[in-house]
Amino acid sequence: MTWFVTIVVLLIVLILGILFLNRYYRKASQSVALVRTGAGGRRVVLDGGVIALPFLHRVAEVNMRTSRLEIERLGPKSIITRDRLRVDVGAEFYVRVEASEKGVATAAQALGSQTFRAEDLAETLEGKLEDALLSVASGYTMDELQDDRGRYVAQVTEALAPNLAFNGRVLESVSL
Repeated sequence: MTWFVTIVVLLIVLILGILFLNRYYRKASQSVALVRTGAGGRRVVLDGGVIALPFLHRVAEVNMRTSRLEIERLGPKSIITRDRLRVDVGAEFYVRVEASEKGVATAAQALGSQTFRAEDLAETLEGKLEDALLSVASGYTMDELQDDRGRYVAQVTEALAPNLAFNGRVLESVSL
């Protein structure tokens, strides 16, 4: 009789444990990292999972996928080169969250839920992206800009790196 009671108690504990984990265990994936705040401090989860109790913790999800942000400077908003000519420019920036605890924590703090919608992210970063295009273009003539796109893109990338790092982002590539 005592072994029967022991088995029933163990079975009940096992079922309650499974129900508890099913309800309060959050898993990160390759495309989503988690940042748990609250009791116990901040915890960044890139792989694995974390127990998050609603009355003690908050969990923020951070999109780890590459986002494509498009910038167009046309007409009166076109960029001005060193020789004072206006150039219409369209650029695509491919950015993602830096895959480190610091990068994920910074992105969660700086951008919050805006990391999932490219439109929201573009709105937040648009000024930085345009500023890099404009400031680097001012050192080129129109012919140099056309002939030496690779160097221009490299300088734009170099100018953007520290600014994007403040948002926990890294620039993968720029397409002009």
